[in-house]
Amino acid sequence: MTRSLRSIRTRWTIALVAVCVLEAALVAVAVRVSTARAFERFLVEESLVGFAEDVAQAIEEGGSIEAVRPYRAGAGGRPPAGGLPPRAGAGPRSPAGGPPAAGQPPSRPPPGGGRRLDSGRPPAGGPAGAPVVRFGLADADGRVVLPFDGHPVGAVLPADVLADGRSIRVDGAVVGTALIPTDAAHAPPAFGARSPEARFLRASSAALLWALAGSLALALGLGVWLAGRTARPLRDLTAAARRIADGDLRQTVAVETTDEVGTLAAAFNAMSARLDTATALRRRMTADVSHDLRTPLTAVLGTLEAIQTGALPATPERLATVYAEAQRLGRLIDDLHTLALADADELSVHIARVDPARALRRVAHSVEAEARAAEVTVGVDAAPAPPVAADPDRLAQILGNLVANALRH
Repeated sequence: MTRSLRSIRTRWTIALVAVCVLEAALVAVAVRVSTARAFERFLVEESLVGFAEDVAQAIEEGGSIEAVRPYRAGAGGRPPAGGLPPRAGAGPRSPAGGPPAAGQPPSRPPPGGGRRLDSGRPPAGGPAGAPVVRFGLADADGRVVLPFDGHPVGAVLPADVLADGRSIRVDGAVVGTALIPTDAAHAPPAFGARSPEARFLRASSAALLWALAGSLALALGLGVWLAGRTARPLRDLTAAARRIADGDLRQTVAVETTDEVGTLAAAFNAMSARLDTATALRRRMTADVSHDLRTPLTAVLGTLEAIQTGALPATPERLATVYAEAQRLGRLIDDLHTLALADADELSVHIARVDPARALRRVAHSVEAEARAAEVTVGVDAAPAPPVAADPDRLAQILGNLVANALRH
């Protein structure tokens, strides 16, 4: 289990799922809150429409907006908390808002000819006992008839406050404005468990939960697919690297993308090809060096063994041959040492001003004996030339190798 959690595929999948779940949860909470608030505003505005209709009917019955007066209950003068009173001609409502109570007379208009209208109204569809929204009311001149938000009766409202209200029309003429108090949003309705509003909110919450579950499933599937697509090339690279460590240098992996993983795969293939080429060159060089070392060594050992056994007399010519082969063997060893220094970036170079003609004459003098033995004449025909920047010893070594190979072959 611990090893599985360490894999890139598992960690990327968990990270992607966690991010998607967190994002979906935040979106679900935001949508749930915004939906609830929008629904509450809708209910308050719907109640405002009903209140405006009741006011318009009261004005039609009473003749003017002054006919609309709030109920008064005791010295406080606050309207009852049960919503609107029964309309004219209707019987009194029961405490639960049902049909008139038995034995009660039908309602009559209050004394003075005006209709008393309660500004307190529960949100549309709300159950009995739900918080009441107490709307304000102003006449056609903007004068307060039903107080709200600290605006007393008789106060003239500014135009920007009236613009936020709902106009009340009777026979096509604006006779007043119904207004929503600012504390309406702070008294959210308490819906019953079986009310349509509660069912709507439950349905929206269930839809959000299903959306969250769907996003989780989609994130899980997408995370597994993306993590697998990314981890597969890395597993192939790991397997190829292990085969190279075991000695199989000809390893390549498929380059399927152009992203960072694809670039890594291409670099691995290039590294594998160069490593294989370098290994082949090293093996060939080892074979060549062993051959070049074996030839003079065989000549030296064979001549000395023949002289030791008495098969050949130890003449100056034979000893000179043995000495020449030993020198050749020494030069090969020096060349190998130089190559080793070059591979290790430890080959020392001392740059100086070198006369080309002088360097050539120096090489010619160093191979004079070999040239005479090979019956070859070595001369220098060099025109005057400006000095060059080079290492005198390395330059003499290069020129000496070239001339010695020419004399030998």
